[in-house]
Amino acid sequence: MTKITKSAATAIKSAMATQPPLPDGRRERSLASRRKIIEATVDLVAAGDPDPSAAAVAAKAGVGLRSVFRHFQDKESILREIDDLLVKVYQPILAAPYEASVWRGQLFELIDRRCAVNEAVVVFRLSSVLARYRSPFVAAKSHELHAREKRMLDRVLPPGLHTETDVGRSIMVATSFDTWRLLRQDEEFTPEQTVRTIKAMVTDVLERAGCLQ
Repeated sequence: MTKITKSAATAIKSAMATQPPLPDGRRERSLASRRKIIEATVDLVAAGDPDPSAAAVAAKAGVGLRSVFRHFQDKESILREIDDLLVKVYQPILAAPYEASVWRGQLFELIDRRCAVNEAVVVFRLSSVLARYRSPFVAAKSHELHAREKRMLDRVLPPGLHTETDVGRSIMVATSFDTWRLLRQDEEFTPEQTVRTIKAMVTDVLERAGCLQ
């Protein structure tokens, strides 16, 4: 089972810390203020506020409210940078070469990776679910993420089981964030139980389709 030791908040801050300093002192100070605002937003979301106000962000960052909007046109601009950082951190984990040589093993590796990433980014995924109904940007990013997850699944599955088929759609639903969240939060399963249950669901779908014979 894939293990991710850092929380998403820590990983985002680490990704920002790797950015080289700018030679221009004024621009570097401006960049430092932007980082404080992003870090403050990340900390607030990680602490349980899925939609922190600009005033809360400013207070957490130790800057004035006007400074927030001087560096970012609106809250969506902050969310856009956080989303880019999340992709930068976690896409390499999801897209890494599989150890298994056959598609069934690769499918189970995909489940391991998705569940591990979900554990790390759950508060940010839930925040985006809440925001998508009021934010065209977040809604578009959610559609983009869904399409990316489908493509990754289709690259593993044989053509006859792609996500435009009934079997492929069933696998897509079983491996989705929504299914993971229901098991992990509503059913209060442990991470290990959640992974086992999702794999059992997928195995059942494949058995019914005659794909494990």
